[in-house]
Amino acid sequence: MDQKQFVNRRRENRLPYFDKIIFSDGKMNLTAHALNISRGGIFVTTLDSFPIDTSGHLAFMLSSHPRSLCIKSRVAHIVFDQQRSEVECGMGIQFLDPTQAQLNLLNLHILSDQNNYIELRDLLKEEKPDLVSINQLRNKLPGLSHYDLLGLKYRVNRICTLFEATPPMSTPLTAA
Repeated sequence: MDQKQFVNRRRENRLPYFDKIIFSDGKMNLTAHALNISRGGIFVTTLDSFPIDTSGHLAFMLSSHPRSLCIKSRVAHIVFDQQRSEVECGMGIQFLDPTQAQLNLLNLHILSDQNNYIELRDLLKEEKPDLVSINQLRNKLPGLSHYDLLGLKYRVNRICTLFEATPPMSTPLTAA
């Protein structure tokens, strides 16, 4: 298998983001649920993707801002895998020329989420975690409500590896 196909070409880490978006190319509109967000774009789940390089406008909300953002965007990536149900189908939408104000809002949102994930990870490390504080942070991070403490710990630790300079290496299995 060619290892080059697994090279991560993303410039920015993506954080979980669970909200509805509207993408319009001026002729057609798509309303979909987003799965993740970065400073460079959003990935949305859909079986009805626009073609690669379709330009349009993407409208979405950030929990830290009372009004929607509308950013000129383009379809940069499409995932359509009929063979594996664990792979989410959809499209990556890249932001094109966001304003400085929009970039500032995205930065604040992402930094806030990063801090919330790190704080939640630290709470979950405690021998007796404070459930009230955990639930307050869960409310700030949509998509975590259905996890029990074990699943929550795994998911939060997994997301926090995105912020670490060098992610921990997995130990190779050796035959006994």
